[in-house]
Amino acid sequence: MKDNVSIMLIDQNSEILDSFASLFIAEGYQVTKAMSWFEAKSFIKMKPFNIIIADVKLPDISYQEMIEKIRQENKYAFIITTAGFSDIEMAMESIQLGAHDYLSKPFDPTDTIVLIRKLVEKQCLQADNIQLFDTIKVLAMALDARDNYTHNHSQEVMEYSVAIAREMGLSVREIEIIRDAGALHDIGKIGIPDAVLLKPGRLTDAEYEQIKKHPEIGKNILEPVKCLADKIPLIYHHHERIDGAGYPVGLVGEDIPLGARILAVADSYQAMTSDRPYRKALSMQVAISELEKFKNRQFDSKIVDVFLRILKRMGNGKINQE
Repeated sequence: MKDNVSIMLIDQNSEILDSFASLFIAEGYQVTKAMSWFEAKSFIKMKPFNIIIADVKLPDISYQEMIEKIRQENKYAFIITTAGFSDIEMAMESIQLGAHDYLSKPFDPTDTIVLIRKLVEKQCLQADNIQLFDTIKVLAMALDARDNYTHNHSQEVMEYSVAIAREMGLSVREIEIIRDAGALHDIGKIGIPDAVLLKPGRLTDAEYEQIKKHPEIGKNILEPVKCLADKIPLIYHHHERIDGAGYPVGLVGEDIPLGARILAVADSYQAMTSDRPYRKALSMQVAISELEKFKNRQFDSKIVDVFLRILKRMGNGKINQE
């Protein structure tokens, strides 16, 4: 494994870079060094790094923007920020933004190596989980594709949800959780019989009760995948309602996870504006009216307001993903 571990070092101090590099090369890791974000970003675009160690006070980028850009290029990298004593608060804040840990200057070589070894072990476990996660995402895409009426449903729900999360100013980490949950929110429908799921008409009460089982089925499917633990509550609760009349638990208001409340708005809008076996797609205006009508009953009113602001800005009801 060591030969395959690649570490990116970013610091404007060449002595610190050389000190880190000698430690990690002695451990058998591959090391790339950069003295600025401008220099580092080309390397990060070219290849995925397992671990990226970067100073919080680089001269050409803020640590907030740096973490966001790293996540855009390599969502699975473990980020460690470094800081002198006067900058420790920034290093601690970086963890809230998506960094995994921080190191304070001057560095203790033993502590540094112990930390890196632990992260490398986590990378091994994460790699296995990611492979399983990718397999599950393929299954979710196949589930959507087997019915013309749900083709691209999960993709569009994911895009709407991410747009809402960004508009609300959520952290990079929170947005990533919502992105993954959006892609997998209907995975539990794999366990629903085709005769019910693909029925060309309205469901009976008994059939609807079967459909309502899909959050629980999805939760059971995903629970063995450790890297999905933080996505499962969103998937499990995305059919809850603010007034408590939803399922599977009947949570009320802010007891429903924020990400699940976001998914609920995105999921409902996508479903309303798509063709279904029993009706044609509703117009954007009608769907918006429905969201407005059910604010504070089915949907979180603040999230509806954010989403409608996005739709108004986009004009055509489609989200432009960068």
